[in-house]
Amino acid sequence: MVKKIRFKRKNTFGMLDIELLSIISIMVLFGLVMVGSASSVSALYKYGDSMLFLRKQLIVALAGFVAMYLISRVDYHKIASPLMIMIGYGIVWVLMVLAAFIGEDINGAHRWITIGGTSLQPSEPAKIVLVVLTAYVCSRQKKEALRTFKGGFLTYVIILGVSVIPLILERHKSACIIFALLVFSIAFIGGANLKYYFAAAPVALVGLIVWFMSDTYSSNRIMSMFNPFLDPRGTGYQAVQSLYAIGSGGLFGLGLGRSQQKIMYIPEPQNDFIFSIICEELGFIGAIGVIMLFVLFMFRCIKIASEAPDKLGKLIAMGLTTLIMSQFIINIMVVTATGPVTGMPLPFFSAGGTNLLFTLAGMGLLLNISRQSVKRVKQPVKTIETKKRYI
Repeated sequence: MVKKIRFKRKNTFGMLDIELLSIISIMVLFGLVMVGSASSVSALYKYGDSMLFLRKQLIVALAGFVAMYLISRVDYHKIASPLMIMIGYGIVWVLMVLAAFIGEDINGAHRWITIGGTSLQPSEPAKIVLVVLTAYVCSRQKKEALRTFKGGFLTYVIILGVSVIPLILERHKSACIIFALLVFSIAFIGGANLKYYFAAAPVALVGLIVWFMSDTYSSNRIMSMFNPFLDPRGTGYQAVQSLYAIGSGGLFGLGLGRSQQKIMYIPEPQNDFIFSIICEELGFIGAIGVIMLFVLFMFRCIKIASEAPDKLGKLIAMGLTTLIMSQFIINIMVVTATGPVTGMPLPFFSAGGTNLLFTLAGMGLLLNISRQSVKRVKQPVKTIETKKRYI
């Protein structure tokens, strides 16, 4: 009698996640079109070149796709090794501190440093590094440890506290909020006991309010959120112009390239307020299209996380999903005057080299995790024929 013994080989990389790659590509291409449209007037007026911002964004997008592909080919376990995490975290932390003290002053904020003639916002790569760091720490903890005050709460408070020190020096409040969402969402998904977080929430909320209101610039922006028309030419100016753009778009919009608010009304329309220009030029239909792309992205990422080969992959995937979706939600709140004006970009759409480059690099990690999922990796079998004798 011949008996077949089946051996499974070690996991290898599967094919690229076409669904996720398609969604990302559509958003980036859509974003390029809108950056070209939104920036044409201001770029022509300021620099004499209507396509300046579009060319820059295109170059960064190409570099980002290259980085995304290369990262998707490197096992994320190697990227999330202790040595790599320590090196990456140390570099971005020092760069953020340098930005706070010697950084370039752009619109009154010291969040950028110039390296080789190129402006870099260190908080952007720091978000990716923080996701990997927190996911690694959480994945190495046992369930029992995550249920304790020390392991499931204090550990992550310390990670967050050390990480936001440079941001506090920069007065980069919106990034502090994103960092907190990243750390605590990963801890929650990993299995931390929520009772400690609920107990600390009132104290954290009061501290956050005091911190925001102690700064005149921030407090004015928060107050203008409730009624930007009280000071339409001062603190409420950007929100008011954004609402004008959204309201004038109607159902189908004024047409691509026909925005009126981009003509020196909305400052830097290709950046934080690009969604307003989308609403004005493409109308309600265009706005819903953008929102649906992010919803599809979110569900695809959740599926990738659910099929991840281990806890580390699951937590990194969910951390990156939280990063993109939280920035998306905050940006929409800002342009619709339901949140205070911040410097939060719309992922994949807003002009800005650092944000797009490292967002696409982070997507490389997602593709990496997807390629190693149980369902995507084929398990070849090796068959050995043996003879079994009967006595």
